[in-house]
Amino acid sequence: MELLELEQDQYLIIEKEKYKVLNKVKFIEKSSYWIEYKLQKIDNAERHYLNVEISGKAILYKIIEAKDIQIKMNMTIQEEAFELFEKGIGKVENYYGMTDVGLKEEVNYYEYKSKVDNQKILSIEKWKDEIEVSIGKIISLRNIKILKEFER
Repeated sequence: MELLELEQDQYLIIEKEKYKVLNKVKFIEKSSYWIEYKLQKIDNAERHYLNVEISGKAILYKIIEAKDIQIKMNMTIQEEAFELFEKGIGKVENYYGMTDVGLKEEVNYYEYKSKVDNQKILSIEKWKDEIEVSIGKIISLRNIKILKEFER
């Protein structure tokens, strides 16, 4: 799948918005892996993350401020209720671009689905020295277009 092999400075259209790939981190967990790309939205320079799993599932995230977050089965963030559906430990296998991760570094992750909209995902990543909280949504692969060099 092409989405697992994006290059730095490549451009994408995701749901009619244009993004540039800034970096890539490949995580492994047991016999599986997923890719996390840091993207910059072209029209306003916002930073987003696109997670792509080998199953073909893609989720577009935006980091949010969430102070003193407590990890539990049910969470309410931005007045929306979420329920834990997946957790685990990912290990950084490789990366490119400017990033603050190291090879073999581990992250505890917790993924929650919205109780109202099952396409909306809350992600909590617990690194050794920080917690990162993001809200995203599942993106249909048909709504992601990888731009060729001449299409930029």
